[in-house]
Amino acid sequence: MVDTHDSQAQVNRLASAYVASRPNAALVIAVTQRGKRYTLGLGKVSAEQSTPPDGSTLFEIGSITKVFTAATLAMLVERGAVSLDDPISRFLPASVVSPSKNGREITLGELATQTSGLPRLPDNMLANVDLRNPYANYHVADLYRDLGATTLRNEPGTTYSYSNFGFSLLGHLLALEAGKPYETLVEDTICVPLGLSSTAFTLTPTLRTRLAPGHDVKGNVVPNWDQDATAQSGALKSDTDDLLRFIEANLQESDSGLARPLALTRQIHFKSLGRAVGLAWQIHHSVEHQTILWHNGATGGYCSFLGFDPDTKIGVVVLSSYGDAMVGDNSVDKIGMEILHFGSKVSLASR
Repeated sequence: MVDTHDSQAQVNRLASAYVASRPNAALVIAVTQRGKRYTLGLGKVSAEQSTPPDGSTLFEIGSITKVFTAATLAMLVERGAVSLDDPISRFLPASVVSPSKNGREITLGELATQTSGLPRLPDNMLANVDLRNPYANYHVADLYRDLGATTLRNEPGTTYSYSNFGFSLLGHLLALEAGKPYETLVEDTICVPLGLSSTAFTLTPTLRTRLAPGHDVKGNVVPNWDQDATAQSGALKSDTDDLLRFIEANLQESDSGLARPLALTRQIHFKSLGRAVGLAWQIHHSVEHQTILWHNGATGGYCSFLGFDPDTKIGVVVLSSYGDAMVGDNSVDKIGMEILHFGSKVSLASR
């Protein structure tokens, strides 16, 4: 394939098509490619702020939070504080039941690779809740109760099954081990060392002014989600500037700082029936032999995508203020994947 040096034009085409059918949307796409960056914002930040969003516009990033939880786990492994093989009972209060199946208990590594056997959510968790803000009243006592009442669907470590329940538990256990709130742990372990000053669970007044309001699929503004015991699996807010910096830290070849823990998250820790998983990362091998590490996220009013190709040194972030995934629309994922595919062959224009 001839390098036409027109990645920007192709990104613009994808972004324009997305925004054209979502008149109230704020969409930001950011690309990093071998030392160059390109950020495009289309749509409008809000009804009151009709200017396009940019690299500093904040969005809820939903389950991309899991990548940060996994990176925090890897850093604690690097420090020798925990092991991927540690059973969760090592960290739980003695009064909390740790479920097992066929004599096997869940480990931290199995929580991080989505092979714990826990369901996606605890049974009946969403019964009788306000679906506009479904996790607001779910607390640690509920997490402990539901853990003890859960029958594992599979023997731990044998089957991939995506679980917000599992990642919520993982982040909580890491916070218990570290002796500090989960939010503080992620900030100290990942955000501060990488200079991610706009990535946070609780927004300061200044950061809140940069948050684009979320919308449902009809374009109506919806409430932001409040999360307590589930924050570890989906409560981060961030912008494309910070998330590009996070990707670039994963693309660097180094043996210092966060490099080794981040490398641990990128290794394949579980593989079955064509699926490969790192610590949180989904690892996709294309028919063209391209390796892509990615994760997406969704809340009631937002969709997000984060991915990179470590071989061709390209990464992409896509943040949208529309809750497309709530109705099964994976347009944001498709945009991110398409950019990674053509971006492995087509360069950003020289400047």
